[in-house]
Amino acid sequence: MSEDDLDVWLEALGGRDRDGGSEEGRALRAQIRAQPAEMGAAVAEIDSAREAQLIARARAADLLPCENSSPPQARAGTRKRRGMPRALLTAAALAGIAIGVASLWYTRAPTGTFRGAANGVVELETPDPRGLKLRLIRELKDAGVSANGYERLDRVGVDADLPIPVAPNVRRVLERHHIPVPDDGALVVEMHAPEIR
Repeated sequence: MSEDDLDVWLEALGGRDRDGGSEEGRALRAQIRAQPAEMGAAVAEIDSAREAQLIARARAADLLPCENSSPPQARAGTRKRRGMPRALLTAAALAGIAIGVASLWYTRAPTGTFRGAANGVVELETPDPRGLKLRLIRELKDAGVSANGYERLDRVGVDADLPIPVAPNVRRVLERHHIPVPDDGALVVEMHAPEIR
């Protein structure tokens, strides 16, 4: 059955014939619609017998304390002897939390990063790296900063020494391109085209 035949059949089954429809789909729809609607079994909102069964099963599985059990203080001592000590359970829980936080810390970077900084180099992914490089150099020079462009392998870049403190007009240029202001005044920005996958 081709995909078009399947679509025609499904449309006929749904009651939306097109292009003459599917005789088989219409027949199946008629058969389904001829069936009497089944009434669902009535379920009581509150069923005391069912609740009692569930509580008994939970007690049998030692999930709930027995009805005639000793006071909580006495049970605490027996529970300690049967299972692991509370300090060991607490240590295990803290270790689990630490492992979870550490794994989140190392895997929190998104896979599709378009802007980032590594070793003080701001990386930008853009469809037109050379155009962005020329635009950034021009805007920095208009703001009073001497910026130099370079090309290395598959990346083009801009290198500039910013005055400290960074002037507001220079900050605006960097903010416009979502480039963080470097603490030491050394600005290195590299642009590359998106990878084709």
